[in-house]
Amino acid sequence: MSNWQGWVVALLLLFCAVRIGMSIYSFFRRAREGGNPCDTCATGCELKQLLDEKRAGCSKDRKKKKKSCCG
Repeated sequence: MSNWQGWVVALLLLFCAVRIGMSIYSFFRRAREGGNPCDTCATGCELKQLLDEKRAGCSKDRKKKKKSCCG
């Protein structure tokens, strides 16, 4: 009787490990693809704030380059 319980516990642990691994992998895949990895965060995310600041800085630089290039 305890033999099947061991298999059930092992399967549950394997399922949990796979689930955690998939969530970590998807987080880094979204970050690598240029998406916002903090879209699913329930609270404020420092990584999201840094990403937004970087995008704002890049858009300012891009506008300056267009003006100096053409005029």
